[in-house]
Amino acid sequence: MSSASLRKYELFFVSFLVLIMPSLEAGKTLFWFLYLVTYLVRRYQDGNLSLVPREPVNLAITLYLLITLISTLVNWPFENGLKGFHDEFRFTTLFLCLYSAGYSAREYRQIALLIIVGVLGGLVYGLVEFLLQMRTDFQFHSAGIVTQSSIYLGIAILLNAGLLLDKNNTPDKLRTFLKLSLLIQIVALVYMGSRGSMLAIALTFILLTILTLNIRTVIAWVAGLSVIIVLFSAVIQIFPDSVFSKDIFTQYSIERIKESDSQRLAAWQIAIAKLSTGKDLAWGVGPRNYKVINKMEFVTGNDKFMQMKKYSHAHNLFLTQLIEQGIIGLLAMLYFFFLVLLKIITIWRTDPDHSPGWAWYGGIGGFAIPIIAGMFNTPFYQEHAMLAMLVMGMMFAAAKETPLQEKT
Repeated sequence: MSSASLRKYELFFVSFLVLIMPSLEAGKTLFWFLYLVTYLVRRYQDGNLSLVPREPVNLAITLYLLITLISTLVNWPFENGLKGFHDEFRFTTLFLCLYSAGYSAREYRQIALLIIVGVLGGLVYGLVEFLLQMRTDFQFHSAGIVTQSSIYLGIAILLNAGLLLDKNNTPDKLRTFLKLSLLIQIVALVYMGSRGSMLAIALTFILLTILTLNIRTVIAWVAGLSVIIVLFSAVIQIFPDSVFSKDIFTQYSIERIKESDSQRLAAWQIAIAKLSTGKDLAWGVGPRNYKVINKMEFVTGNDKFMQMKKYSHAHNLFLTQLIEQGIIGLLAMLYFFFLVLLKIITIWRTDPDHSPGWAWYGGIGGFAIPIIAGMFNTPFYQEHAMLAMLVMGMMFAAAKETPLQEKT
């Protein structure tokens, strides 16, 4: 099969992947695998397949994956086995492939637009499940629990905003679609009720405001958000007995907030107590093996800890990484994040208007939303990690010789 044909299959597989990623578990694994195999075959045929990373960010990804494998083997066997390594292999390969694929500006932009379409489809799917009482919370069907779904949605919101603010000549119909989709996503994020994700979105938009220094855009965003909040509040007041109003009252009730905060503090206490034992500091207890600490003596021998609710993570991205993959795994993660931050700053500084294209906004979303939300919430895995690595990979691709801001 020719390289051109393989390229078409690649784009087909990755397009379907991003469309179904928040909705279908089995399908996403299948299309990820087909995309990876097709990509490797094409690169091999073209003579561009190298097993030795040449660029710092690729080296960082490879190092991170190698440390994940070592942490798995050092702690083998354990309950989740290779699941942790498999999950991280899946999202790291998405970064490597999208970064090095060499697609055209139009093709990368089409992938970004399909991400937005996939998010809207996922929201419809989640809404139907919620209304039919198949789920107690409004969330994506296959993007983790509410907190993880909201992080996924937060990344998509930044990508959507970037497509709206992009310098390309966007057709009026497409701009209208992007405005409506952004409105739907923001309303959905508020309704999901994850305070960590909303804080992440707010802080990221403040950062973008400082970086781009576009006052007119800021006024437009603030006005738009104010209208959304007013309309949202009005609907709740007009229909107080609807399923949506009752759920939103529950999500933002004082009791719910206090319960959530107390559980988070308890999770942090147990995580810090685990680190204080001085054990498993180098390689951790193994990826996705956090729950094993609940059976350790420092927990079982402490009445206070035994009465606390137990979790599968520390409610903090970096604490979870430190416990699961040790100091070495945490340093590898921080090194990768540092390189991403460096690239974000470099792209911004080299753009003459300090307003880079859509891929930069998407990359900031993939970088900032999981980290800020992860300070109070879920670790860097599940589908939101796949989406984050995918959009950051496209941002790195945008910084190559052929910019993604070319006219299409």
